[in-house]
Amino acid sequence: MILLIIGILIVLLLVGKIGISSPKTIGKIGEKEVAHKLHWLPRNYTVLNDILLPTDYGTTQIDHIVVSPYGIFVIETKNYKGWIFGYENSREWKQSLLGKKNWFGWSSEQYKFRNPIRQNMAHTIAIKMLLKEIGTFTIIPIVVFSDDAYLNVTAPNHIVINWCNLRSVIKSYRTKCIADKDISIIVSKLQESNITDKKNRLKHISDLQITIQNNELAIANGICPKCGGNLVERKSQYGSFWGCSNFPNCRFTYNDN
Repeated sequence: MILLIIGILIVLLLVGKIGISSPKTIGKIGEKEVAHKLHWLPRNYTVLNDILLPTDYGTTQIDHIVVSPYGIFVIETKNYKGWIFGYENSREWKQSLLGKKNWFGWSSEQYKFRNPIRQNMAHTIAIKMLLKEIGTFTIIPIVVFSDDAYLNVTAPNHIVINWCNLRSVIKSYRTKCIADKDISIIVSKLQESNITDKKNRLKHISDLQITIQNNELAIANGICPKCGGNLVERKSQYGSFWGCSNFPNCRFTYNDN
């Protein structure tokens, strides 16, 4: 009987460990941490968390939206630690972690993940399209990483920061550009459009995984996943990258470094 109890406890511990360390759980913990920090913004900032919006191409999930007199802040949260490497036009970024110590020193483990700037630009476009009947508003996309992340990111046209700096960056915008009467309309529109049905949210996750797989397959075959054109190598001041042959009609780019 004692052995049975011990066995059950071991299984429960293992399940708990797996659950806590899963990427989905880690991501949710990060979103809750950022939501807590945003909660302490002044009263004239309205914070919306975990918003799922419909678009012409399916649905898009936005971690946080802050509506204020100084603009609409669209925040993509990444609860990653270690060194983060990336360029604003790259298809993927890299995370580097210290591994185990061996005869040659500390080994490093590297992981790739989708460029969060691109993710957040898609969110920004979705919000613009949703609010176009109301008006044109200033939208500020922000990518925020854990304080345990060391950012080695080249993105001169975008805001990529640790979450300890998030509130100060948001509050640094002091030019009033949205009228008080419009703020309540914007918030209501976002709340009304938010998809809360669990079935549809699960479908969003499934569709997203299929889209990622199809995009990776297209890129591997030298095809633009956005318009079907050919991918050609181009050069910029930041190095080589791949772009669509249909430019400027199609502006898809990625960097495989």
